[in-house]
Amino acid sequence: MNAYRPEEDFLPPPVSLTVTPPTPEPGKAVTLTATLTNTTRITLRGTVLHLAVDDTEEPDSLGSLAPGRSVTRAWRTRLADDAEGRIVFTAHALFDVHRHGSDCTRATSSILLPYRSLPGAFDNAGIASDAALTVANIDGSNSSLSAEALASAGLTPGATVTYGGVTFTWPDTRPGNRDNVVSAGQSVLLSGSGSRLAFLGTSTWGEGRGDGKVVYADGTEQAFSIAVPDWYGTNPSAAVVLPYRHITTGRDDTPVSLFTFGVDLTPGKELRSLVLPHVSDGLQSGVPALHIFAMTIN
Repeated sequence: MNAYRPEEDFLPPPVSLTVTPPTPEPGKAVTLTATLTNTTRITLRGTVLHLAVDDTEEPDSLGSLAPGRSVTRAWRTRLADDAEGRIVFTAHALFDVHRHGSDCTRATSSILLPYRSLPGAFDNAGIASDAALTVANIDGSNSSLSAEALASAGLTPGATVTYGGVTFTWPDTRPGNRDNVVSAGQSVLLSGSGSRLAFLGTSTWGEGRGDGKVVYADGTEQAFSIAVPDWYGTNPSAAVVLPYRHITTGRDDTPVSLFTFGVDLTPGKELRSLVLPHVSDGLQSGVPALHIFAMTIN
């Protein structure tokens, strides 16, 4: 058994990470710069620094790093042409502290690139089949929409449906797969023009309220606010009312509602992107959240 050596018991040394440019674009180069400082009282041996962008990384052997020393490394790489959503940058250092033990330290940074389409932004599975209730969780407490109840209303995967003269395409997904986005300020690229940008969705745990904005191709922005009712029960303003939903104990025969909502656009102006209303920071039980299944310009 090795004797305890208190000089080897320390908080991990800090590693810093910067990314330039701070707001990169898909297909463009980024530079990751990391500095590791040995703030311990021992030499860090066999040190290896890994700089990574999501699943792509560049390891760099630093050798030994004496107490009080710092070392900086940079890595220039290119984001994928189709990069979208959250991109995570990491600096991760591994080192030996004695013959039979090692330690590590890391720093992370992330950015949120625009999604290229609404389905690309889907981050929640809200639909389950009646035979497999647990594959979806629309409200953070394992409730879900029924695929069979949706089908009875014409909302089958990839179906085209029209409400109030506005045509939507229902997500072309199987039960248990991501089929909606929890609206939290994500950016989605748009193209085209029209008189209204319309959404099909619903809220859980109360009314979903938040502010978003439309960005036009000329750089001008148009702010908007939404307030979407909770899904529970039959709502007279609903586009679709389903006869039941799933809960953790099985089928709940309380109806649930889906709604259409949107923002009037400046006719004839070309669209560039959309910032979804910031209703919540992801999905949490007991916290109001807005779920968007489809959107269209008309």
